[in-house]
Amino acid sequence: MSDENFSGHVATQPQLIEPAIPAGVRMIGGHSGIKASRLDTAILVFDMPVPVVGALTRNRCAAACVEGNRPLLPGVARAFVAVSGNANCYAEGDVAADQLLRSGLAKALGGPHGAVLTATTGPIGVPFDAARVVAKLPQLLQQPSSWQAFSEAVLTTDTVAKVACVSWGGATWLGVAKGSGMIHPDMATMIAVCVTDAAVDPAVLDAATRRVVAKTFNAITVDRDTSTNDTALVFATGKAQQVADPEPALLAVFGALATAIARDGEGATRLVTVRVTGAADDQVARTTARDIAGSDLVKSALFACDPNWGRAVAALGASLARQQQPLDRELLSIALQGQPVYPPLHALDKAALGARMRASDTIDIALCLGTGLGQGQAWGCDLSYDYVRINAEAPVSYGAVGSAEPVRSKLELQTLTPVLKKGVLREALRYLHEHDRQTMVIFIEADAPTTDDDLALLRLTGIRPIVMRDSTLAAAVSVARDNHAAKLLILTDADGLLAPDGHVASELGLPELPERYVGAGVQAFLAGGGTLHVINGQVHAALIEELFTDRGIGTMVKARAQ
Repeated sequence: MSDENFSGHVATQPQLIEPAIPAGVRMIGGHSGIKASRLDTAILVFDMPVPVVGALTRNRCAAACVEGNRPLLPGVARAFVAVSGNANCYAEGDVAADQLLRSGLAKALGGPHGAVLTATTGPIGVPFDAARVVAKLPQLLQQPSSWQAFSEAVLTTDTVAKVACVSWGGATWLGVAKGSGMIHPDMATMIAVCVTDAAVDPAVLDAATRRVVAKTFNAITVDRDTSTNDTALVFATGKAQQVADPEPALLAVFGALATAIARDGEGATRLVTVRVTGAADDQVARTTARDIAGSDLVKSALFACDPNWGRAVAALGASLARQQQPLDRELLSIALQGQPVYPPLHALDKAALGARMRASDTIDIALCLGTGLGQGQAWGCDLSYDYVRINAEAPVSYGAVGSAEPVRSKLELQTLTPVLKKGVLREALRYLHEHDRQTMVIFIEADAPTTDDDLALLRLTGIRPIVMRDSTLAAAVSVARDNHAAKLLILTDADGLLAPDGHVASELGLPELPERYVGAGVQAFLAGGGTLHVINGQVHAALIEELFTDRGIGTMVKARAQ
């Protein structure tokens, strides 16, 4: 992000730096069981109550967390908790669940010394088991402070964490956001927080935050659907210097997060930036830019890297009509990737321009409407086949309140595009070679509907599975050793083994092995070169995910030096 994106004063703009946690706050990310295995609970705990300001969705079907936060802003906060995997919106008991989450965190912190703010994100209309999260809070609060874990715990369909940090006015400003789909002002299906150790007048901070949100989060669009759960919050601990003008820091942080959200739009392959100048005023320019960036026809053409600027013209005209704004055709000019395309150029090499678009992961559309002073910009992304695939995935189970089932989803091969199918096969090929003719013992404690199908597939790939049901772990270990098995896979009803920090570990060594496995003789099996895999057997295609993907599932244990 260039400094001039949000201001004309390049020299005075903060520069992005490596993330650092501001003084006066702990950032925690952990697993409370709302999602199957990924981190799902992010917590901010402040040394003392701090000023908080923010902006919330104007969607009339707002979630319980949004309605609960409204009377607290602007205000004073002691803590903040975000839970991903469930929106807690328009579901039975949603208000009570949100209140339980707030009071549960306050109690875990030793009392209601300042407000607790909340945010939830995930599927709408699904009962939220707040008691499950509250029961985990004492354990989560013991974890070390980590902006990395916090940023991971808020993600849903995001493919990357979104973090931005600047140093400004002698203070640190750290921002974390999530958002990938249901992105459209106001604001997006997003959670965004900025924490600073600056001392800032709350009224000044509140006004600056609202102006910045209008220029950043309210200028991005992925699919023109405004979320029920939008939440953007700014906390100031006051541990560093007094800052009179927080706007440049907020512009840099929220600007970087906004463009990261647009770039990570569901199924997106390219970030789209639309810049409008010459408009009647800045609001007209911003609205026009956003409407063009959100046009399905424009987005589809950009996915194909088709320099069809006519679609931008159509979207421009429709936007101006909605705004009741005139347009002088003689003054209009349009450029794509810096190449003038309107007024029409007879010598325009569309093939070369399309090649330039394909060579970049960012596409720029610039429009000058005339001689007005208004200017603005918006960010979006292209519209690919995979947007439909991602949003059409059928859930296996959302997990009823009080049940042991977290939110899960499944992905059938027939829903994949050819490009994704090729990627799946390419990734699997390496494992097919690696596992060919290997013997594996599969000890089934908790079965899944797909287990037998998966076992049949393993046999077809050349793996030699030895399946054990209604047996003991010690017997399974003995069979694995006697048959020189490469792997012992245990299908349980848990998502894996817990690391010392309380969340599921992707990998452990012998020193961390629970006593149950030590007593069953697993150490000797590992010492012989085998690996132990503890996975949730109730997850759809758990064996395939563990053996044939880079990410895997559950926990792998292998012998390694202490």
